[in-house]
This record gives sequence, structure tokens and C-alpha cells, in this order.
Amino acid sequence: MQDEKDERILNLLRLKEELEKDLKKKGILRERRVEQRKQTSQPKIELEHDVDLPVENIWTVHDLNHYAYGISDDVIQRSLQRKFHSVKDEEHKYVLLNLIKLLRGEKIEATRAHSVHTECLRILSELYSLESDVIKDTIQLLKKYPGQWLVYLTAAEVFLAFGRFNEAFKLFQIYSEITKDPYAALVLEAYTEGQVSSSTFATCVSKDGYKSMLLIISALTEAEEKLMKVAPVLEKRDFACAQYVSARSKGKISKSIPHCTRLLIYNEALKFVQNQDANQTLLEQIAAKDPLARLLLVSVNLKDEPEKSFEHMKAFFNSVGEILYVETEASDKPRLLRNLLEFTKIPKNFKRVSNETDLVQLFETLSSQDVWIFFRDPEYLRLYFGERHCKNTCLWEG
Repeated sequence: MQDEKDERILNLLRLKEELEKDLKKKGILRERRVEQRKQTSQPKIELEHDVDLPVENIWTVHDLNHYAYGISDDVIQRSLQRKFHSVKDEEHKYVLLNLIKLLRGEKIEATRAHSVHTECLRILSELYSLESDVIKDTIQLLKKYPGQWLVYLTAAEVFLAFGRFNEAFKLFQIYSEITKDPYAALVLEAYTEGQVSSSTFATCVSKDGYKSMLLIISALTEAEEKLMKVAPVLEKRDFACAQYVSARSKGKISKSIPHCTRLLIYNEALKFVQNQDANQTLLEQIAAKDPLARLLLVSVNLKDEPEKSFEHMKAFFNSVGEILYVETEASDKPRLLRNLLEFTKIPKNFKRVSNETDLVQLFETLSSQDVWIFFRDPEYLRLYFGERHCKNTCLWEG
């Protein structure tokens, strides 16, 4: 067991060093000097850095995440445009043209017949435009291309955006079984188990993709000291998923990102624990996409409106399915808040909520003590699709 922990730490340190090297190459992270120069009042000008994509390997938005996870779409599409003319295959060129349109936020209309890549881009274009027929069109695409891995992955993203987590999970599973994608295996393991094995993590590190995502998942599934090790590297990255880890490590939010549900929920939890009113209207808007918002609403209403609190608890249960929980002593924080503000390992001895009777028992427990709650968290599935997914499917104003 100790050997596995040592291997996990070595892999994490290796990944951390590689990401630091990438950041230094781009001028985002600089070596510390022994003597610090005095700061002047001259304004600091930050230039957006470029990214060198292997355009010959880019066919989908998921390829972009593999090579440039967390890099802005503006930077990515400039890289694709710069290398576009080096591509000789006409079908590949057509896919890249539509991929660039998607990154620009332009609508993708009719596509060439028998092109699964462009049809999946068209579905994502509908999703990112928040079109009402996207679910129906996604189901038609699944019927048209049975067995095509890209269609299952695209459909998983669509269902995930509409809070249909169980369907998204099943589609993601099928994709993983077809492709044996190690990063999908890692995300599914984090989703179903709340943790990731050393062997799964090591396999992903050896493949050299999704570097930032691996650090984020490691930070969210491991003990707090692991979070503190990787947070300084992720803090230098400007995208929402990395900033959420940074906020958790500091206990405060440095930058507001309105499309990030986790940052919004964390901010409301911090306000509530400081005896300020949480924005329940905002939490109810994002609860359909993120069940953690529903859990905060349970806590917010528990004392003064227990009936409303139980309705939120029931909606939370219906959203995530089975719940595991462990009773613990009450603290100075409101009930359930530790689930949003602290980290813990999943224990062996827990109670299970599989029906409404169990749910009532859990709710009654909150009258005298606190609980740790464990559930299948769709945040891990969202991480695979990256910030682009959240930015383009946001239905609220933060």
C-alpha cells in the first residue's frame, strides 16, 4: 500500500514539473530570484501566449482538450488557422473549418453526408447555442451512427448539460468501453468511486495528455495536503477549473467567473458560513446543472424552513441517485456546510440512502448532528469536457 502511495506521489510530482515547464516556456511562470527587484509603478502588460497544436491529430474538440486543456478558445483557433494550410486531406480540412467556427461561436449548419465528425460538431453547435431541439437531434444522431464512439461522447456532453447525469454517465461508459481512453477511465473512476487508483493515474500521466485535468482531479480526490502541493501551479492558469482548485486551497475566491457553477456555489457557501444571506435565486437556477447547489439550499433552509429544506434534499437525491453518508459531531458551521468547504476521504462504514424512507432518516439526523455526504459528482464528468462546456451552456448571470 505504501509503494502505491509513493508511486502516486512520484507521478504527481512529475506531472507538476511538466506543467511548470510548459508554463515557463509560455512566460506564465518565472523562476524565483534570490533578490527581488523593487516594484515600480509602471503598468504590467500581459500578452496572451500562443499554443503549438499538432493539427494533423486534431479532429474533435476532445483532441483540443488532450493537447491544450485549459487554453482559451481564441488562442486555440488562431493556432488551427495558422496551420490549416498544411493539412492536405479535404475531409480533414472541412472538419477543421467547422471546428474553428465552433470555437468562434458561429453556427454550424448542414454538414456533408456521412461525416460523423462534422455532424457531432453540429450537435455541439446546437448545444452551445442552447437550441431547444438539441436533445431530439442528439437521439437521432445516436440512431444514425450506432457504435460510433464520437457520437456517444457528444451525446454524453449534451445530456450532462441538461442535468441528466445518469444518462450522461451511461453514454460516457459506452464511449470508454469502445475506445479504452485512459482519461475517460480516470474520470469515470473519480465519478463512481470518489477517488482514483495509483495505477489509473500512472497510466494517464504516461500518456502525456490532459495535464491540468489530471492535477485538478488529483487535488479534488486526495487529501488536503495534495491540494496544497498542486494548487500553486494551477493558480497560474486562468481557466475556471484551475481557479476553483486555487480557491479551495486558499479558502477564498480571487477571481469571479460567472459560468463556473463550483466557484459560484463555493462563494455562496463562504457567504453563508459568515452569516450573510446566500443568493437562493442563483442557487436554484444552477441546481439543475449542479447538485451541489441543491445541497447548499438544504443547509440554507434547514433551520427556518425545514419543509423547503427537505424538498431540496429530495431533489438532490433524485438528481444524483444513491447517497452515502456518515454521521459526525456538529460543529460551529451550519449543517452540511463542511461538505462544500472541506475535504475528506470516503470511509468504510457508512449509511446508504436508496429510497425516500432512508432520505427521511438522513434528514432527521440533521436535527441533532452533522453528516458527511458522498454522491456521484457530475463535476468529474464535466472536467473531461473542460471549461468550454460550462462557458457555453450557462443559463444564468452570476
